[in-house]
Amino acid sequence: MRNLLKILGASVALAAATPAAAQYVFTPPAQLRRQQEAEALARQQPILNHPLWNNVVRVNLGVGFFYSDYYNCGYWYGFYPTFTCNSGGFVSYIPFAVGPQIDINLQGMNNLSVGFNVFLGTATGTIYSGVSALSASRSVTIWEPTLDYVAKFGPASQDTVARFRLGGGMYVGPNAALGGAFRIGGGVSFLNSGRLGIGVDLVAEAGAYAGYWIGALQLAVSPELHF
Repeated sequence: MRNLLKILGASVALAAATPAAAQYVFTPPAQLRRQQEAEALARQQPILNHPLWNNVVRVNLGVGFFYSDYYNCGYWYGFYPTFTCNSGGFVSYIPFAVGPQIDINLQGMNNLSVGFNVFLGTATGTIYSGVSALSASRSVTIWEPTLDYVAKFGPASQDTVARFRLGGGMYVGPNAALGGAFRIGGGVSFLNSGRLGIGVDLVAEAGAYAGYWIGALQLAVSPELHF
C-alpha cells in the first residue's frame, strides 16, 4: 500500500512539472530569426503606414524691402568736357506682403512652385534736379505672380526639410505699370511630416519696373497644408 502511494505521488508531480518544462524548449535558429524579423516589422508598421505628403499649399505672410534709383547723366561739352548727372532720384518701398503658393512635386527633390504675391504699402521717393530736391510719398499696391523651381532636401517623412528656390516674377502696379524680376532664395519647412506645418522663406529679387531697375528682399512666414 505504501509503495502504491509513492507511485501515485510521483505521477502527480511529474504531470505538474511537464507544462513548466515545456517553456524551456529551444526554438530552432531559423524560426527564431523569422520571429525576430516579424517583431521588428510590427514595430516599424506605423512608420511604413504613415502617409507621405509631397505637395504643399501655403499662405505667405511677411514683408518686402524694395529699392530703386535712377540718374540722368551725360557729357557736357564745354571748355573742359566732363561727365555730369544733373538730375535723379530714388524710391523706397517696404510693403506688407501676402499671397498663396503651391508646390507640386514632380519627382524626388524636384518641385514646381506657383504663387501670387500682393504688396501693400507706401512708396517714398526723393527726386533731385540740380540743387533742388523734392520728396513725396504715395500708397502703392503691386501684384506679383511667380513661377519657381524648388529643390527640397529631405524626404516627405522628415520633420524638417530645407529648400532652394530659383525662378521669376512679374510686377503689375498702378496705372498698368509693368515689370519683372529674377528670384532666388531659400527656406525651411517645420513639422513637414504632419498634415499641417509652418514655413520660413527668404527671397531676393532683381529686375526692372516701369522702366527703372529695382531690387527687393522678401521675408515670409507661412502656414502650410501638406497633401
